[in-house]
Order: sequence, then structure tokens, then C-alpha cells
Amino acid sequence: MNCQIMPRQTALFTAMLIFISLGMAGGMLNISWTYIHPEVGVDFSDLGILLLFATSGSLLAAFGSGILISRFGIGPIALVGGISVTIGLFGIALVGGWWGLLVVTFVMYLGRGTLDAGINNYVSQSHGTAQMNWLHASWGVGLTIAPLFMTLFITTINMGWEMGYFVMGVLSVALVALIALNLRRWETTDAPADDTSPTPSLPLTKTLMQPAVQWSMLTFFVYGGVEIGTGQLANTLLVEGRSISQEVAGVWLSFYWGSFTLGRIMIGLLALRLKDDHILYGCVTLASLGAFLLVLADKLPFLNLLALICIGLGLSAIFPVLISQTPGRVGHKHTTNAIGLQVGIAGLGATILPGIIGLLTDHLSFEAISYSLLAIVLVLSVMLTALLRVYSETSNNDKHFQQNIVP
Repeated sequence: MNCQIMPRQTALFTAMLIFISLGMAGGMLNISWTYIHPEVGVDFSDLGILLLFATSGSLLAAFGSGILISRFGIGPIALVGGISVTIGLFGIALVGGWWGLLVVTFVMYLGRGTLDAGINNYVSQSHGTAQMNWLHASWGVGLTIAPLFMTLFITTINMGWEMGYFVMGVLSVALVALIALNLRRWETTDAPADDTSPTPSLPLTKTLMQPAVQWSMLTFFVYGGVEIGTGQLANTLLVEGRSISQEVAGVWLSFYWGSFTLGRIMIGLLALRLKDDHILYGCVTLASLGAFLLVLADKLPFLNLLALICIGLGLSAIFPVLISQTPGRVGHKHTTNAIGLQVGIAGLGATILPGIIGLLTDHLSFEAISYSLLAIVLVLSVMLTALLRVYSETSNNDKHFQQNIVP
């Protein structure tokens, strides 16, 4: 093998390390916002404003990822994304003010969105559903570690949330060095090329015309609100709404993200035996059950942990399986753009829907969090069912699928 060719296994391992770091970088906010917002002098509901800046960065990166990857390649894009994430982490630790926090959060999520879209494109084109689940299990590893990591600095060693971000920034420097060492090796793998390879330079507007892309984006929008809404708001629901200690809530939140990891590892194996659609139906049913249990846990506290685990396990496979189905659902020519759009719109849902829940919480009570999450999960169930029935890649190869691809 030519020395310039990065073996697919090595590339996948590097991608998994990147996703672990991205999961940690984003997941720390799930704990730290409880302490950040009074220190910078804003209300809890201003989380929506912060997430708007975060999502703006992610959207800008994700929507432009097709053009950037086509022009510069995954390696340079990953390096720039890693540098942006690192700058953002150090910035959050050091700025100390609300407006500065908004700016550095935008920078961090600009890099995060670039890495997210680029790596998802690489794995969807070079690997299968199992590997995609394992990639996102790595994201779950980072999200699982993040609450414990941040709780360690806040309560155990009493160094504050700022030190948590600073240490994560140092770790991110090591990741950037790893990306730089493999910079020239991302662009060619030992995966064979063929005539059905995606065309990254296809106009974004043409991809947006696809009915399958439009419905997929709506589904990803709702999914993003459920996944991040649960992770972002559960700590506040438990600590401030249900009087559970931060130490216990931090552990329980880690179980939520940990269930993502376990679920994606398990489903990565099941994907070798089961149809993708069957996995998705089972997952959304389990997530709905978990959301219902979270509402009941107001009166039955022992259900809180079980509810979070069920939601996490239920949601775990939805994102990676839908990403893996993208070429079959939208057509190979639209895959690169469609993945960027799906990743970006999921981030938009993760901003808007938790922000709305935050506003409801300010005007009602903290229990509005559990009822809102249940409502959004039920909407996701309807959206996902419609997506699979109308645009499933496994449906009889079928005439309906072909009719819904705009030439």
C-alpha cells in the first residue's frame, strides 16, 4: 500500500477520537450552564440565545461543508475545524462575560460543525451502518464523560467550570496535532471508487428541491430538539425542579449519555443482522416510553434514572442510521450536501426547541421540561414513521422512491 494511503481502519479510529472530543466539548454545557448563567448575569432561558450562536456556527459550517470538502478535502477541513474548537474551549474558560461567551461559542461550534459534517461524510461514503453507529457511539463516549468531567471540577476539586473548559482545551490541542499528523492521508483510502460516488459540488439549491431531503430535514430538526433538549435540560429539571443533588444528577445525566454509547455499540452489531427500519421503529418506541416515564417520575422519583436510560437507548441509533440511509434515500449525487443539511438542521432543532422549553419553564414551572420533551418525542415518532414509509431506502427498490427523486 502506498505510504500516502491511510488504511480505512486507521481513518475510522481517528474519526472516532475526533467524535469523542466533540462529544465532550459540547456535553460539558449540560452541567456548566446551571453555574454559568448567574455568573455572567443572564437568566436560565438565555440558554436559547447561547444555543442560537452555537447553532449559527454549526449551520454555517454544515451547509457549506459540501463545497469546502470538494475544494480542499477532508484533511485540511478537519484541521481548521479542530483549531476552531480549541480556540473556543480556551475562550469559554477565559472570557468571563456574556458577549464574549457568545462569540467564542460561535467559533467553537463553527469548528464543531465543520468536523461533524466532514467526518459523517467520510464514514457514510467509506463504511456501513455498523461503523456509522460505532462512530456516533464515540460521540456518546464523549457525552458520557463530559458531565462527570465537569462535575469533578465544580464539586469534587472545587476549581470551577472554567477550569473544566481550560483542561478540555489542552486536550483539544493534542487532537489538533493528531489531525495534522494525518493531514495528507485522509484524501485517499483503500476503498474502491466507482461511478456512484457522491458529487460534493452539486448546487445546494438543487439538493434542497428533493422532497426526500426536505422531509429528512424536518425529521432531523425534531430529533435534534429531543436529543440535546433532554441532555441540556434534564440537569435543571432534576436539580432545581426535583431537588436532586448535583452529584447524583451529574451521574444520572452520564447514564443518559452512556446509554447512547451502549446503544450505538449494540446496534452497530445488530445492524449486521436486522433491517435498518426495524431498528428505527424499535428505537423511537423505546424513546417514547422513556419520555412518558420522565413525566411520571415527578411523583415516582425512582423512575428518573430509568426514564433517562430509556430515552438515551431509544435515541441512540436514530441519527447514525438515518445518516447511513442518506445515499439510498436521496440519491448519491445529493449525499454530500444532504448530510451537511441534515447535520446542520439537527443543530438548529437543538437550539430552537430547547430554547422554547426554556421559555415555558420561566413562565410555568420546571416540570414543563418533562411534558415538553414527551410532546416532542411523540412528534418525532410521527415524523420518523412517515419518513420511513414514504422514502425508505429498503422499500422494494421501488417506483415511489424513484418518483420522489427530482432529476
